[in-house]
Amino acid sequence: MTPDPPAPAGSGRAGLVAVLLVVAGVAAGHLTSLPTTLEDIDSVNFALGVRDFDPGQHRPHPPGYPVYVALGKVFTAVTRAAWPEGRPDRVEARSLAALSLVGALILVWLVARVSATFAPGGEGRTGQPWLTRRAALAALLFAACPLTWYLAARPMSDVPGLAAACAALACLGLAWWRQHPAGDGSRRLSAPEMAASGRMIVLGALLAGFAVGFRTQTLWVTAPLLVLVLADRAGRGLAGALLGSTIAFAAGALAWGIPLLVASGGLNAYLAALGSQAGEDFAGVEMLYLNPTPRLAAFALMRTFIWPWDHVLLAGAVLALAAAGAIVLVVRERRTFLAVAAITLPYLAFHLAFQDTVFSRYALPLMLPVAFLAAVACDAAGRLGVVAAVGLAAWSLSVAVPQQRAYAQQGSPTARLFDRVAADAAAGAAPTLAMHQALQRPLEAETRDLGARLPSPPRREWLELVRHWRAGATGPVWFLADPRRTDLALIDPEARRDRVDFTWGIPSLSMFGGMRPEDVALIRLGAPGWFAGEGWSLTPETAGMARLMGRGPHLEPVQASVRRRGEAALAVVGGRNLGAAGDPPARFTLAIDGRDLESWEVAPAPGFFLRRVALPAGTLAGEGPFATLSLRSTPVTGTAAVPTSIEQFDVQSPGVLMWAYGDGFHEPELDNARARSWRWMSERAVVEVPQTSGDVTLVVRGESPLTYFAQPSTLEVRAGAQLLGRVELRADFTVRIGVRRPTLEAAGGQLVLTTTQTFSPAEREGSSDRRRLGLRLFAAEVVPGVSARATESISGQNTSDLR
Repeated sequence: MTPDPPAPAGSGRAGLVAVLLVVAGVAAGHLTSLPTTLEDIDSVNFALGVRDFDPGQHRPHPPGYPVYVALGKVFTAVTRAAWPEGRPDRVEARSLAALSLVGALILVWLVARVSATFAPGGEGRTGQPWLTRRAALAALLFAACPLTWYLAARPMSDVPGLAAACAALACLGLAWWRQHPAGDGSRRLSAPEMAASGRMIVLGALLAGFAVGFRTQTLWVTAPLLVLVLADRAGRGLAGALLGSTIAFAAGALAWGIPLLVASGGLNAYLAALGSQAGEDFAGVEMLYLNPTPRLAAFALMRTFIWPWDHVLLAGAVLALAAAGAIVLVVRERRTFLAVAAITLPYLAFHLAFQDTVFSRYALPLMLPVAFLAAVACDAAGRLGVVAAVGLAAWSLSVAVPQQRAYAQQGSPTARLFDRVAADAAAGAAPTLAMHQALQRPLEAETRDLGARLPSPPRREWLELVRHWRAGATGPVWFLADPRRTDLALIDPEARRDRVDFTWGIPSLSMFGGMRPEDVALIRLGAPGWFAGEGWSLTPETAGMARLMGRGPHLEPVQASVRRRGEAALAVVGGRNLGAAGDPPARFTLAIDGRDLESWEVAPAPGFFLRRVALPAGTLAGEGPFATLSLRSTPVTGTAAVPTSIEQFDVQSPGVLMWAYGDGFHEPELDNARARSWRWMSERAVVEVPQTSGDVTLVVRGESPLTYFAQPSTLEVRAGAQLLGRVELRADFTVRIGVRRPTLEAAGGQLVLTTTQTFSPAEREGSSDRRRLGLRLFAAEVVPGVSARATESISGQNTSDLR
């Protein structure tokens, strides 16, 4: 009997013990901190699928994840037996989180097995490659990666899906290793050895087909290695291995594919649902395939390789080691490098081109080769490398563990929002619920009766409120809001002041990247003094809807319903003549109930205007609860329509706070993929405050000037000649400046903001944009009252509160 060859350094029992310790550490770190709330809309879809599997109804969303849902049903049955008093959504959340944890334990072990098969060396008595020190270090670094650590407890399919893929990789890697046990192809294989390799190929193909039932993306990880292993058998039984692997892959796929089609109502119903999902996936997302720009490519790479580590310096250290490990493989182990490239490059190309990299969890499969390559470098460095790997793992865990525990303990903002509504309903509140479409699906997972609901058609949710109020409804309305959406600007701001925000409060990139919804808000809408219909451009979102629906004041009058009242009121209207230089001025006309009240002309280029229109007593009196206010525009000369937009609007009775953007603020802009809007201010910008009943506070939130300047900028705020505040801006900032009413009135209701640095895109980028840009502001508003505190810090941002 031929004795076993000597084990490589750190192999055998030591490697096995090390890997088992890593697995035990993952279990111990998560067992007491599994969440009990659903969060991302995908987790809600999975929970609904566990209750009633029907991909045609997005339970869960196509492609259906049938194997994952089947295991979810098993875990849910066990959890429900142990927790019979738990609400269904809480039981499902805990069950799917437990499934992720079990998947993580298996995954970490399989990462070690895959890493071992990729490395040349001896084999033990089981005929398996040694669990080398390199394999143990790869398992350690992969398990400690913050993205892995978070996903090991989230009720999502990412970790179980990758575990299934790694089971296939382990088999294919073993075939790869057995075909070249010496690592260089120097020994000719016997027929039994080739047969054993063929069996591993067939088993790997079977598992690869089956893994697609967890997540379809796994195909981009397993298929390239399968092709590589088959190509390596050219001239050595390739035909038989190819036929066997094809049949095995088909069998693995059919094992879940046939039940999936039956549950979906047949092939046509499934394809219809799949097509609908594909349309949603390609709409409103950042993909290099759709927008192949260097800037987006840079952001995609950052989200793919930096975000998963949740710390820039940590990511830099790991990636530097991975680069060193790649060099080691190119020099010493080119076959190993080839195998690593097979499981990395195809998925990386697919991920960057066709997935929205904002969803940081999609980068999880790439953390396997990153961890392996970093382990190669550490292993090559000997004991010093082991110390470095352990230090990196400790650093990673110091980032990940507190965040993951806070995530589990807080519960998702959506769940806390629903708990608040349920508690108020139990106490006797009976509101009508309206919501943004992102909240509709999570609400379907609720088994509690939270009250009557209005429909929430995508991007047109506010129109349901318009119909509700115009139909004469007077009861309370509570709006469940996604704070990234801005369509509620079409409703009287005074009616939106009763607001409670529910947030994570955890500064994590990889845990929350792409989560939908992330933060949410409960807005208890009061009786609105006005609300607007279609065609208004009060935010970039509503401007986009106006263009999409072919509405605007230059096409037909845009209308708002204004509550009847006998007293006088003030209307503030802001907008633009969007015509080019040389186009005629546009005449804007404001009418009440069809009676023209006031007109004014606005020339194009730049075309901005802000106008106060007095509504004398009795103007808004009449029959019914609402008067109809309309705004239209016509060209002063000629007949061709001049495009215009209404971008600011408010109507209030005397003494009610009103404010608006004045000169020096540029038009609002929108990043549709991230649902983030902003305005640039120039070197001098004016906030107009036409009326107020008391002291106010100006709140300004913006981006660090160091993003586009080499030095910090200084922001000053004045009311007339009086300096109210000065603050140096070195980071993302929130500035609050209190203003006394007499000071504001003495300044004619104007607050002047100035900044010390500006630039023009035309100067830097050679574009045609000649605007002077000073500060990019994500929010600016005037709110009633003055803060009692002079200064405070918010999330480490540069925050001031000055008077």
